Amino acid sequence: MSFIKKFKKFYQSSVENRIQLLVFLAFVIIPIIGMTGLYIWVNVFWL
Repeated sequence: MSFIKKFKKFYQSSVENRIQLLVFLAFVIIPIIGMTGLYIWVNVFWL
């Protein structure tokens, strides 16, 4: 079974899993992407 199928099965299995995934995205992934983008923006345009 591929990773995407496992992930889809996990995501659709319960509401708690969906909430857990959204919390993970909100507090881990999105801030990392934002901080990386800000770091690149500052280095390109200000320094």
